[in-house]
Amino acid sequence: MVVETREHSALARLGRGETVRVGDTAVLTDAPATARLFFPEPGVPRLRYGFHARPFLALDATTRLGRSARAGGLLLDAFVAWRPSDLPLVLSAQFEPVGFGLGTGLRHTPGSAYVAAAYSTDFLEVGLGFGAQFGQKECLPALDPETYLAIEGKNVCASNAGPSVQQVLRLGALDGFHIGWSSSILSRENQFRFGSGRGEIQVPLTPSLSLFGAGGGAASGWNFGELGVRSFLKGTGGAGTTVFSASLGIVSLSDGTGSPLTGPSVSIGIERRP
Repeated sequence: MVVETREHSALARLGRGETVRVGDTAVLTDAPATARLFFPEPGVPRLRYGFHARPFLALDATTRLGRSARAGGLLLDAFVAWRPSDLPLVLSAQFEPVGFGLGTGLRHTPGSAYVAAAYSTDFLEVGLGFGAQFGQKECLPALDPETYLAIEGKNVCASNAGPSVQQVLRLGALDGFHIGWSSSILSRENQFRFGSGRGEIQVPLTPSLSLFGAGGGAASGWNFGELGVRSFLKGTGGAGTTVFSASLGIVSLSDGTGSPLTGPSVSIGIERRP
């Protein structure tokens, strides 16, 4: 859309997914604007990478001995996604997410990571991958088989870490309205079980601003929920785009033995598309 004209040039505002390259030509027309807010068609970016960090302060945190503690932590996403050719194929690697807890003397380091290959188009992405979950063992007091009372000093521990099978799904435009889902199946010593699940919904508000909500959890001990906004700091979705995210939410990290670290978070994220 042309917003200013000069003697030998003009200034135009580009919508989501619209790009201009050196050598492109323009013609005068009375046709309606082509940019679409909810379903833009920028194509799948060649390369995307970024992070989303959720620092938090834990409320009512205690040590293993039950003493009060000033504690906090960080839940971090980091990813890279690459489209190697003009085929609708995207290869990705992701920490989704990894957590760090401090201040109680206990380890709180649950996380998930995977690599995946996906069929990806403007309005659909579906794929499979392999990964791993990591964290501490989940320990519960052993019970007496006759009285069903806890046996003092004896615990039964089970690991929620191990290899996993990953599923990824996006319905809708990456930079427009979309619903995203990612989940994993965890392989334990003698069985398969639910590993992790997280979802996201994004709703565009203006040509450069979107509202999103996301949340999820895993057997390894991380959980979160958030509501935030995304904005184009640079570009409109194609190459050269920088996307900034900010959100408010709640984060919980568990080590499987003591009380979980839970508290409000104020998070930020950056995505680059060179």
